[in-house]
Amino acid sequence: MDESNIKTVMDKGNYTFDMLFNDIQADSTDGIEIPESVYMSNREYKSKLIVVQMLLCLADLYKAEDYNSNEKLRNAIEIKVDGDEQLSGYMFFVSQNPQFNYSWNYMRKCRTNYINFLVNSIRFLNNVLVDINLLTCKSWPGNNIHVVFHDILDVELTSVVPFVKSRLLWENFYRLAMVKSDYNIVVKIKNNLLKTSNRKAPSDMKNLIDSVFNMINNESKKNTEYETV
Repeated sequence: MDESNIKTVMDKGNYTFDMLFNDIQADSTDGIEIPESVYMSNREYKSKLIVVQMLLCLADLYKAEDYNSNEKLRNAIEIKVDGDEQLSGYMFFVSQNPQFNYSWNYMRKCRTNYINFLVNSIRFLNNVLVDINLLTCKSWPGNNIHVVFHDILDVELTSVVPFVKSRLLWENFYRLAMVKSDYNIVVKIKNNLLKTSNRKAPSDMKNLIDSVFNMINNESKKNTEYETV
């Protein structure tokens, strides 16, 4: 699938970054008790949710075709980070800790790494959104089919619009700092592993979808034949 087709899927798809964030937010407030081992504290969880919201907003802002070039995207993020007055103020504040010998050198290095993190996260999230909308192009049989992206985002296939529901795996939140434009995908039914794949291009996702779809359909036909015997 070429870049023009990717853009068509993103524009046409029912699932958006707003819907993704709403799913993540709703999952955290649906009345299910949160284990203390997963969410160390409400304060930490709220901070994590703010980080997720920030990354999704940036991914949405820089999903346009103008930013397909890594150089253009990086330049845009550098300008945004370098012009952030509050971030610069925070860097100064932290650098005044005697642990850093009142030096900005460590914080400057962190700023560069932070730019890399934002660029990689934007690429990752935009690719994931394309993949999710590719999933909705099929009429999936059965229930409890889950597609997990980079051990961070669990997307369940449903029978109602927009045909997917996403959940962030908060226990793996740290993996957000490790995302790249390519990532691993795991497909499961309940807790049973069906297939895994490394996603480097949209064609990889399409091949995975076709393979799993055929696998599930063949299994469904076998079960039907068995029941009619």
